[in-house]
Amino acid sequence: MKKISYYILLLLITLSQISCEDYLTVLPENNQSSFEYWETKEEVEAVLASGYINLRSSVETFLLWGEGRGNGLSFWSTSGSDLQKAAVKLRAFDILPTNGLADWSKPYAAIAMANAVIKYAPDVVDKDPSFDMNMCRSFMAEAFFQRTLAYFYIVRTFKDAPFVTEPYVDDSAPYIMPKEDGITILKSCIADLEEYLPNAKEFFPEVDNDNPINTKGRATRWGIHALLADMYLWLGDYENSIKHCNSVINSGRVGLIGNGFLNYYPGNSNEGIFEIQYSNPKSQTNSFLTWFKAGTDGYYKASDYMTNLFEQNESESRGLNYSYNEAGYIWKYLGVDNATARVASENDQNYLIYRLADVYLMKAEALIMQDNYEMAGELIDKTRQRAGLEKMTLSEDRLIMLEYLLVERQKEFFAEGKNWFDMLRIGLRSQQLSDVRYKNLFIEQALKAVAATSQSLGRATLSNEGSWYMPFSESELQKNPLLVQSEYYESISN
Repeated sequence: MKKISYYILLLLITLSQISCEDYLTVLPENNQSSFEYWETKEEVEAVLASGYINLRSSVETFLLWGEGRGNGLSFWSTSGSDLQKAAVKLRAFDILPTNGLADWSKPYAAIAMANAVIKYAPDVVDKDPSFDMNMCRSFMAEAFFQRTLAYFYIVRTFKDAPFVTEPYVDDSAPYIMPKEDGITILKSCIADLEEYLPNAKEFFPEVDNDNPINTKGRATRWGIHALLADMYLWLGDYENSIKHCNSVINSGRVGLIGNGFLNYYPGNSNEGIFEIQYSNPKSQTNSFLTWFKAGTDGYYKASDYMTNLFEQNESESRGLNYSYNEAGYIWKYLGVDNATARVASENDQNYLIYRLADVYLMKAEALIMQDNYEMAGELIDKTRQRAGLEKMTLSEDRLIMLEYLLVERQKEFFAEGKNWFDMLRIGLRSQQLSDVRYKNLFIEQALKAVAATSQSLGRATLSNEGSWYMPFSESELQKNPLLVQSEYYESISN
């Protein structure tokens, strides 16, 4: 893993005074060379801001961890970015420790920033009169959110991983450690978030209330509730998942907007809970216009499975000219509205992590697992009816209801980095409940966008649950002698 202390030092030396307007861009000056010398609130806030910047650097990784093996996206060609090429190999079940998507360095960089805040922020309380313990714990709530979000992606992708909770300071404390059980990591992260949740802010001051970049781009209490709901759902703790969903739903801070396209343009809508922020005027841009445009220069398009799914009902408003268009564009990232394209300078689409529709459907899934199908159907209908669809027809079969839910999530969160994780979460119920039907549903869904020539290979591969996760990267294994490759990938490499 990277030597983070030098990176932080460069940030603190080269960047200038922070403000609400540019919180995620500009950091304060500081000429200290070590964490021990933190003296002011601004220095703490600087490293906290760099954690968000590192989450932003992880967006392509997060997207492809959630979509590369999913059934929503297909590929125009194999000539895209290095990570797009790696995703093409995933879809063909050519998954090796040399695959670029086995690289977890960017999320771990975000973890390192969060660890630094968690460790050193309390020391500043006694040094800076303007930095009291309430403010310190508020900052720490954000840092625990950053760390937990990064670990949640890592655990869902790799299952187990090194659980780093100390900041990297110098060569005397290298990150050489064995992997930790993923469930243990998540439970530890949950305990941290639950402890600091009361200290999280409900909202942040804004320069422009029409573009709430701080309240949507920093971890509020509602963002933490959403993350906790997601993690509890992953672990099969449905009561706690519902509890945290209800906290968001009943908060009065977010609402399901009538025009869902406003979630993508301009973004930071009333529905949004946590979004990774971009701003062209502040030189915070992304490559979405390149990734999602059509033709040989584009990387991704809607899979045939997804276009067929959208076209099954002509009343469906989330398909043509919303999620994609006739030319093959992934339109939700390229359009200003259903007909007008963004111009080149509008390459600053936010990357949505949580919005209220997600919370509704997380709660619906938890209710299905509790066999409360009527209430689950009412929640699913909230996003269906916004999309122009009639109320769903309920079933008394849990697996059928879960399939309905998966289809709704596939349409609502198309190309938003959730698809593979949604299917995998259902597959994991086979282990939690000792019922192979959940595994079968997962495999059937995962194969829907796989080429006919790879179907047999895919089915055989996915029958082994070790294949559901990525291998540890070859370079990481070389750097960390205590890290042992998973049994599945060790067996196929011999």
